[in-house]
Amino acid sequence: AFSYMVDYFQFEGYLRWFLIIVFMMLKAGLIVAVFMHMMWERMALVYTIIVPPLLLLVFLGIGTLEGDHVFLTRMIFFGGAE
Repeated sequence: AFSYMVDYFQFEGYLRWFLIIVFMMLKAGLIVAVFMHMMWERMALVYTIIVPPLLLLVFLGIGTLEGDHVFLTRMIFFGGAE
């Protein structure tokens, strides 16, 4: 429902995609926690299943930021397509 509210409130750009991804991950986490009974498992098993995808998302974000930095630095020092 919250993913549709992003369209209803007409968010645009990075904010829209950020909110859609956050709500998608929260929904996936709720499904894993309740329907796969992860809430009642040992913490070691929970960390084994949850931490690797979380780290992938963190590294994806770091790579995105680094890519934007490299692109902007090249545009500043080497000039744009003129």
